[in-house]
Amino acid sequence: MKTTVALTALTAGLVAAACTSSLNNQAPAGSNPHAVLLPNTNAGLNVLGTADNFAVLAGSTVTNTGTTNVFGNLGVDPGLAVTGFPPGLVSGGIIHAGDAVALQAQNDATAASIALAGEAFTVDLTGMDLGGMKLTTGVYHFSSSAQLTGTLTLDASGDPSALFVFQIGSTLTTASSSSVLVVNGAEDCNIFWQVGSSATLGTTTAFKGNIIALTSITLDTNATVSGRALARNAAVTMDSNQVSTEACSQVSQEDAGVDVDASASDGSGNDGASLCCGGVLCGSVCRDLNSDQANCGSCGNACGADQACTGGSCVTCTTVCGGKCADLAHDYYNCGSCGNACLNGNVCSSGTCVTCPTTVCAGSCVDLTADNVNCGSCGNACLASAKCTAGSCVTCTSLCSGVCTDLQNDPANCGTCSSACPSGDSCNSGSCVCM
Repeated sequence: MKTTVALTALTAGLVAAACTSSLNNQAPAGSNPHAVLLPNTNAGLNVLGTADNFAVLAGSTVTNTGTTNVFGNLGVDPGLAVTGFPPGLVSGGIIHAGDAVALQAQNDATAASIALAGEAFTVDLTGMDLGGMKLTTGVYHFSSSAQLTGTLTLDASGDPSALFVFQIGSTLTTASSSSVLVVNGAEDCNIFWQVGSSATLGTTTAFKGNIIALTSITLDTNATVSGRALARNAAVTMDSNQVSTEACSQVSQEDAGVDVDASASDGSGNDGASLCCGGVLCGSVCRDLNSDQANCGSCGNACGADQACTGGSCVTCTTVCGGKCADLAHDYYNCGSCGNACLNGNVCSSGTCVTCPTTVCAGSCVDLTADNVNCGSCGNACLASAKCTAGSCVTCTSLCSGVCTDLQNDPANCGTCSSACPSGDSCNSGSCVCM
């Protein structure tokens, strides 16, 4: 799902048009007529890096209530907690909780946020409501909070590579039933909302673009996002929402007069890769070559019935469920058989959903009173200098190789770090004692 944006049409002399609303088509004071929308490159620009593969990404936890649908990867890092899936569903991607993929995506989201925040702005909209405005390509700046009440229209003027960047110093908030409308070739995934703190989308908001928030993102009931919800440090909270990278579509290209079926191939069997925001075009359909069973790694490369498309390669699995390798003995979502998801409060053990006597975090049974990764609550990880004691992270008195250590009773570190007791001895009050 690469948000690869061709920028050859944007040169250093580009004059980004100002907002069109009650301002009589004049740029507000503070506009910069010489701003350049991100560096030009003949090869195009992937603004988000690997974060482009995620529809939802959080720093601490992802929580959901109701029948949320996420198309694309869902991830969290450095936290581990993902709750409410099911009943929420993830399709067109997988869940990454605290793994290397989620970590890299967070690093790339941070880099993207810094780059977007550093762009010279074309228009200063501080103190103005976005509702009712019609904006063309440009960088729009809010020194503090931004509000959307009603409909914001983004007009690409026939250029499907047109970029829209919103720099927001603090919060982004939308009123209920607000919407972002794209016209004349504008692409959903070429819209970037760089938010200095948190974003909250009101109920039934129909939003478009990539939100990169420093702290949290909250999607109120039935709000939708055609793009991405990426929270760097805190939670993404959802309630019966739809978040999808799929709609970075050929529809806008067709509106702009682009013949998607005649798009030039890049020589690798991927037709018109730079024209498809959700991945690459195979024929006239946008495909994610990292996970598409029928187009794995390249257009037309189909995986076998016993294989899953993972990272663009066909990988042989013992069991394939929904195009993904599944461990039926331990898979929370495919326990014993494909599609047999364990209910909240249960975990999958030996292919059977069993009640967890403690707490379920990210599909695993954990003891919140003593688990350093889930201390007191799911995803609340203690620092290396602390130990989870009675559900609270308690600072250690001693560290050995960065790990909290009890020098009074640890036979591997008795009295001092790396001072191990002889085999069979125990450590008592910092001294090795013969048993």
